[in-house]
Amino acid sequence: MPSAGPTHWTTTLREDGRVAVGPECTRLVLSLVVSGGILLVNGTRTIGHVSSGDSWDLFAYLRTILAAGAAIALLMILNNLRTRRWTVVVDSTGVTLGTQHLAWSGISRITAAKEQVILSPAPGGEELRITNNTVRDPSAFALWLATELETHH
Repeated sequence: MPSAGPTHWTTTLREDGRVAVGPECTRLVLSLVVSGGILLVNGTRTIGHVSSGDSWDLFAYLRTILAAGAAIALLMILNNLRTRRWTVVVDSTGVTLGTQHLAWSGISRITAAKEQVILSPAPGGEELRITNNTVRDPSAFALWLATELETHH
């Protein structure tokens, strides 16, 4: 998946007809490792606590809550990967993020906000928010998308 920058994205779009970007690997791996580690440590302690029949103290409840939260986070991350929620596809028809699609003609404005790119649709449409979970440099991606929008209008 190209993520080198605007020049690479433009070249890939011209040669392959589409650019697929996402998700940003460093954040993804870190999230998976942290969630998995919290689940492993606190989950095994909770299972040991349940099987031993010891009485529950505040820390036992906290470990159980942490394990449950980590399991939920891990499942959400894996589901987002499965459904390609963090994958952006730019092609001749427009921009797609997961299951959301905005045609070039339906994009009224592209802005770079804090750590995300916002594609504003024509009135009545739903905006697309591409976060830094997908692109490493949202500002550069927003500028590149704005350039592509100009060529398609």
